[in-house]
Amino acid sequence: MTVTPLTGGYWNAVARVRGTGFDWVAKVYAEGPGPLLFPMLPEDEVRALITLGGVGVAPEFVDFLPRIDADDPAVLLYRWVDGNPWAGGVEDVARLFRAQHAVPASGFRSVPTSAAGIVAQAEPLLAAADPADALRLRAAVPRDAVPSAERRALIHTDAGPANLIVGAAGTRLIDWQCPALGDPAEDLFSFLSPAFQVLSQREPLAVHERDAFLAAYDDDAVAARLEALWRALTYRMAAYCAQRRVELADTDPDGAARYARALDLSLEDLA
Repeated sequence: MTVTPLTGGYWNAVARVRGTGFDWVAKVYAEGPGPLLFPMLPEDEVRALITLGGVGVAPEFVDFLPRIDADDPAVLLYRWVDGNPWAGGVEDVARLFRAQHAVPASGFRSVPTSAAGIVAQAEPLLAAADPADALRLRAAVPRDAVPSAERRALIHTDAGPANLIVGAAGTRLIDWQCPALGDPAEDLFSFLSPAFQVLSQREPLAVHERDAFLAAYDDDAVAARLEALWRALTYRMAAYCAQRRVELADTDPDGAARYARALDLSLEDLA
């Protein structure tokens, strides 16, 4: 058996485990709930992989060992997704989201889908941000009145480019540690947002790429929700970036710099 540590995540220890007849990813969950906006929910990740099994959206579930104590953390096993991180081509991502959002799902946490509810989630994040950043953001708080979604779907909530793998079998969305029942527009934002692109060490998408993505997703109602909620979702993400910029300032200056740029782009978007 060969065990190869994988990099890229901030929170959990992940490795590729290979042997005769198997090729898996083993995710060993860190202790604690994880970040406020993207909590670590091991049992929900298991539920998401099982729910999406066979759809061609997520990795295939293998097994799960629940947490016993600090010396025996929760461990998830799923099949290795052969491919490379997403590097371009938006249509396949849009079609993946459309298939994902069509899968019936239950038993997951519910997240806010109104503009006011989304904006309210920013406040505890700003409490941990640099006061100057918090002041700049509070001066740009959106006031859009957008009601809650009439339809909820299984959403990833952190569906940025870094969590998309493209291979011969197609595109797959990985790291389902914080799924929810929410507005499909939230997943679209996670991919289209300049902040998420920059945090995945990519440049923001061009206008024609955004247009091509929405055309491939092909749902006018969700596109309209995305446009209506864009400022609220941008504000909440900016608050998260401000919080993470402070948290990483001493331990990961490069990461902190990416969050600082993502924050600046979000503030430009809110201007």
